[in-house]
Amino acid sequence: MDPQKLIERLQGEGAQSLAALSIDSMLDGELGALLTPAVLVSSARSLLQAWLASDGAVKVLNRGVEALAHELQAERRALKDLAPRDVRQAARELLERPFSPDKKLVLTIIDREPTRNLVRQLLLDAILDFARKASAPMAGMARGLGSLAKFAGDSVKSRTGGLGSLVGAVSGEVERQLEKRAVEFVDAAMGGVFGQIADALSDPRRANEAAELRLAFFDGVLELTGPQLARELINLDIAGGAQTVRAGLTRWLGSEASEAQLQQFAAQVFERAGKRTTRETLAELGLLEVTRSIAIEQLAKQLRGLAGTAAFAAWLGETA
Repeated sequence: MDPQKLIERLQGEGAQSLAALSIDSMLDGELGALLTPAVLVSSARSLLQAWLASDGAVKVLNRGVEALAHELQAERRALKDLAPRDVRQAARELLERPFSPDKKLVLTIIDREPTRNLVRQLLLDAILDFARKASAPMAGMARGLGSLAKFAGDSVKSRTGGLGSLVGAVSGEVERQLEKRAVEFVDAAMGGVFGQIADALSDPRRANEAAELRLAFFDGVLELTGPQLARELINLDIAGGAQTVRAGLTRWLGSEASEAQLQQFAAQVFERAGKRTTRETLAELGLLEVTRSIAIEQLAKQLRGLAGTAAFAAWLGETA
């Protein structure tokens, strides 16, 4: 075919048919033929090493966070006014669905030492605060007894060793015993507290309560405004977190275990894929038609653009 006619055809309908031919050929190939385990491991390692060796990623990430925070600062509306109504409604319907996770799973997640320390301190503070308020009348009585002791004079003091001192000592001992008993009570109650939390989250009979709790959290998030989100975004120190991740990945890639772990991951991916074609996999996911259509359209667009370049005409002239 004449090179100029081929260029003209590729700039027209020919690009569409060629793109369809290319995409269908790729879809009918096995997944394993597109990317072998060795290539997957090599590519993953190369990408990680390139990022770890460069400060550019962290700098770009930092600039992106700053730009996002700046935009959020200027946005005074709450999230509920920004999110589309249909999206909010779909999220609420999803959160309203009954969901009861296994109780053992919930306890495994929440019953940890830092959580126990926090709950222990909260319970202890609440109990002691209540006890001090409840004992206020007794303290007033103790002060009255102290005044009575002073009024009684030296004769009473000589026989009793000082009623006022006795009342003060008793009051101090009561407070110490109160704190001791409160600590013992809280420690004994911790298991029950976490068990009740787990029951509230995992008992199917309380699924509606759990759904209401999720919706309450969701509604609370929707009340957040741009400046509030910007402040928390800055407090997250995403750039610092990226530095931490990079340091951890660097240590891992330098270890002997990393190569074996990457190969094991790749093997598992390809074992699941088996001998199935890309077409079969996409069809099972319900994504075949839309994926094929988008891929053909995008490739045809690229082919039309390429066919109109001087570089393509020169290449075609050399190969004709």
